[in-house]
Amino acid sequence: MPAIIPVLRVYSKKPDAILQTMTTHYWIFDLDNTLHYADAGIFNVINQNMTHFLASQLHIDQIAASQLRQQYWDDYGATLIGIGLHHPEINLHEFLLACHPLEKLLPLLKPMPELSQTLTYLHGHKIVFSNGPSHYVQALIKAMGIQQYFHAVIGTDNVEMHCKPHPHAYHSLCRQLHIHPQQCIMVDDSPANLHTAHMLGMRTVWYGPQSYPRANIDAAVTDMAGLRDIALTLL
Repeated sequence: MPAIIPVLRVYSKKPDAILQTMTTHYWIFDLDNTLHYADAGIFNVINQNMTHFLASQLHIDQIAASQLRQQYWDDYGATLIGIGLHHPEINLHEFLLACHPLEKLLPLLKPMPELSQTLTYLHGHKIVFSNGPSHYVQALIKAMGIQQYFHAVIGTDNVEMHCKPHPHAYHSLCRQLHIHPQQCIMVDDSPANLHTAHMLGMRTVWYGPQSYPRANIDAAVTDMAGLRDIALTLL
């Protein structure tokens, strides 16, 4: 099985433009269920492949493997973290590659309505920050035709296999892009991910139909139109 080559994809023609003063702001977007509807089918395929991979590697049945996958998700916010902690014999790059088969995932891709319109409207640099592997993140961004809006596209293998909501993932992103958390506005469908962002000093937007105002959240929006409506209040 070929190995994933982690690449921090920076789309800006002038990477040095990222080195701005503290007045510059950065919109940091989650990918799954934020820029596209992962629950429409992509997550099902990923979860099935994770279950099959764990069953094969750990020599357990499918039911036990599925329960373990979900347990690690519940306990750590990402199955990958649990595997890294409890199963050092598993190659994490092989796990990510096996669980994100692009030929099965791309036909299921459903971008959020008014996505390009919203990305055009928002002023400031934009970054994709996902717990998915970089090959998956880059492929989906390209398939949605929105790569021109982003200065950087970052997967978990670009941040030393750390995952949101662990602070190390956020610190790695900021360090690599030479930015400060106080410059960032994070848009994510996960309250746990946003809690960490808030604790680090980022402004936060809880995105999705389940969102509502709560502590540690600067804004809650259900769709892209709602994000446009509140954007100026966050700057």
